[in-house]
Amino acid sequence: MADIGGFDLSVVIPCRNQAKMLRKTFQDIATYQKRSDLNMEIIYVDSYSDDGSLDVAKESGKEVKNLTILQASDIGVPKEISGKGTAVQMGMKTARGNIRIFMDADSATPFDEIDKLLPYFKKNYDVVMGSRYTDKPLPATNSTAKALLKATKEVFEVIIYGSPKSNTTLKKQGRLRQFISRGGNLAFVVLLGQSFADTRCGFKAYTKDAAKVLFDKQRLPGFGFDTEILVIAKKYNFKIIEVPVKWIDDAEEANVTLGDGLKTFLEIFKIRWNSLSGKYSKAG
Repeated sequence: MADIGGFDLSVVIPCRNQAKMLRKTFQDIATYQKRSDLNMEIIYVDSYSDDGSLDVAKESGKEVKNLTILQASDIGVPKEISGKGTAVQMGMKTARGNIRIFMDADSATPFDEIDKLLPYFKKNYDVVMGSRYTDKPLPATNSTAKALLKATKEVFEVIIYGSPKSNTTLKKQGRLRQFISRGGNLAFVVLLGQSFADTRCGFKAYTKDAAKVLFDKQRLPGFGFDTEILVIAKKYNFKIIEVPVKWIDDAEEANVTLGDGLKTFLEIFKIRWNSLSGKYSKAG
């Protein structure tokens, strides 16, 4: 499966101040590597962590095979633009795997959930997304009618119940974070014509060819990159599917604010403008 000199699977881990959970993430990956016949590389990308995360990553190199450590500061990425999007983009451009996945450093989705995503590449999907808001695989479509109805329903459920009934996470975040998540998803449907249940789950995989196109075109450095990548993917007619995965939210670690919510909405307009102005075009 792997190219000569390449890997079957590249795993990109963007991180800023996740030392508390990062050790477990690497332990889970090391355990998976021991039982898997996949030739894997792990790419840890640190964005100015100051809580010891980088030290944890360096220590984990004793157990994790083929671990590469990248630092935003080492390649001249200013702290002001060294968000999650920039970190993932750095990792994806460094990756050499035929399949390339990024996952959150806190293991909100256990690493072995990758086994749920990988089979879909044999079905010729280009992008396989982990999802917290579906209980069955959802191939992407160009019809937004059902997505609009579902997204609107979820916003009202957050207001009434504190969480949408579609949320399959084992430990749910607070009402504010749920509202920002589902409100943002509704905006994605209305303003960007998206038809996805969950654009922001930090567990997504791409073919090598798709990753090269998508992350070369990426413009946003922060959390909005997730949505941006999907807009580009639909523009280039990549075959996409959402797959339900385990997700354990940690309400105690949540730090999403109303400012983050506002930023999410502003990023939607940036994506819209980038698309209309041709920044995602083949010549861009």
